[in-house]
Amino acid sequence: MEHYQHQQYRHENDTQHYHSGGSGDGEVTLGTWIIVLLLIAIPILNIIVLLVLAFGDHNISLKNFAKASLIIIVIGFFLTLLIRGCNY
Repeated sequence: MEHYQHQQYRHENDTQHYHSGGSGDGEVTLGTWIIVLLLIAIPILNIIVLLVLAFGDHNISLKNFAKASLIIIVIGFFLTLLIRGCNY
């Protein structure tokens, strides 16, 4: 009986953590993805949003998405400098 109560307690805590939007492996909702994609479509704000998502206490999927996006932006920036040079 005690083992069952311990499992039920763990399940309730896991469920609360998941529904509270805490960090971890919980599923990111469609609404959250829409908001994130709209915010990163705005110049300058996109860098701020990606930095907050990458280094804040967010879902692991959002953190990885933000880190990958920042890496792509940095690579694109340096490739642009390399191809165009510093001549403007």
